[in-house]
Amino acid sequence: MPLGPDIPLVSKLAILLNRKREVDGKTPSTRVIAAATAETPGGKPVMTYQVVNDLLNGDKSDPRSSQLAGLARALSGPVAYLLPGYNGLTSLSVYEEHEDAREALRLIHDLGEAGAAELLEAAREIRLRHGHSDLTVPEVPEPLPPAAEPPRPGRRRRLSFTEAAERAVSDLEGT
Repeated sequence: MPLGPDIPLVSKLAILLNRKREVDGKTPSTRVIAAATAETPGGKPVMTYQVVNDLLNGDKSDPRSSQLAGLARALSGPVAYLLPGYNGLTSLSVYEEHEDAREALRLIHDLGEAGAAELLEAAREIRLRHGHSDLTVPEVPEPLPPAAEPPRPGRRRRLSFTEAAERAVSDLEGT
């Protein structure tokens, strides 16, 4: 689980949200995401759609642990990925989804660097036997700034406070 330069929460959420794109290329709405944060299907969501929106836009960056768990559920990602410093989405997913991977790590716990190196070499040999290379293992893409989706027909995109102020100045100046 790579620790390293921290990827901001808003970027991590953008990566997970991008993975949730539907067949038509659209991402789920904040209302759909908020509803999916419930511990049980149809249960009470752990946050409102406005809190989800604030987190996705970077207006809020300090969610409670229950909210992090809900977002992980809603966006189908490991909750540890949303914590500061934990940037290895692929390795965290494997760790969370495969009990044998957790057991392998437990077994090399006190073997140090040499044990980790042997496990790594064994994993590479196994991948080669199965016809896979290191290059086929997915890794976290570089975080991109969240792209604004084009407005839906019949709806206008809400302007940010700054955009509204700039537009007002432009209108007053007649430019």
